[in-house]
Amino acid sequence: MKSAAGCASRPVKVSRMYSDAAFLKSIQAYPDDDAPRLVYADWLEEQGETQRAEFIRLQIADCDLARQHELLSLFGTSWAGELFQHVYSYSFRRGFVEEISVEGRMLLSHADRLFDDAPLRLVRVIGARAVLDDLLRIPQLRQIHSLHLTGCGIGDEGASLLARCPMLYHLRTLRLGKNTLSDQAVEALTESPCLGYLQSLALQDNLITDLGAQLLAGDRSRLKNINMLDLSENLIGEVGAEALAKSSDLNLNRLDMSNQFKGWSNGFALVGRPNPIQPPQRRALQQRFSAAACLF
Repeated sequence: MKSAAGCASRPVKVSRMYSDAAFLKSIQAYPDDDAPRLVYADWLEEQGETQRAEFIRLQIADCDLARQHELLSLFGTSWAGELFQHVYSYSFRRGFVEEISVEGRMLLSHADRLFDDAPLRLVRVIGARAVLDDLLRIPQLRQIHSLHLTGCGIGDEGASLLARCPMLYHLRTLRLGKNTLSDQAVEALTESPCLGYLQSLALQDNLITDLGAQLLAGDRSRLKNINMLDLSENLIGEVGAEALAKSSDLNLNRLDMSNQFKGWSNGFALVGRPNPIQPPQRRALQQRFSAAACLF
């Protein structure tokens, strides 16, 4: 039998002895593998839940967006489950809720159920500062690949807590914009034994100076796998830009250095601040990482 819209082939037939919880456990154990999701779709179809099965297949195949939107508008709230009505937002990816925006205390209180009910991969936390120490002890954080803490005001102390958190060992994306971070925070992140698999790091709109850029570029940094780095709206001048251009370890396909000394942090810049990034440093960065990768 051909699958919905001809977009994905159907795996082997499965027994009715399975339950939703058993399938979800398998999906969570292999979050990047489509096969458990497609097996679940087959089982749902056998149970008469044809729309849910169709939606999973369509999202995995990434086709027929109009039909996806139609199904979501009709059944999305029900498929997400009751608990997800208490988060700020949620998004389906490959047939399941994988992304949520949630208040820090809500996440702390309901982490078990949230992670039991969905294969969460990306978590945006709102108001994390007051409960950050406790949040970073949640064992389910090991399941996510993206953590967004933009605008939480965690400061250097919070960045140090993140850098020491073993629950984040598998993290791929970390967003820490608008958190009043200084070079001290950058030092903690670059020395972290827990963030070595990071591929994307966003530090926009903070108080990072040339020293922070030098730390990120230095051979002692443990952030060797970064390929996307956002340093926009900080306090980085020509010295920091030159250090990044000379880095032997960084291999970036995206580097945002735009709006230095122009964001809210401009008011914190000292008199006699460093020279802005000059054309020679821009050219050096473009030669090092490609013109398409750099944003000024």
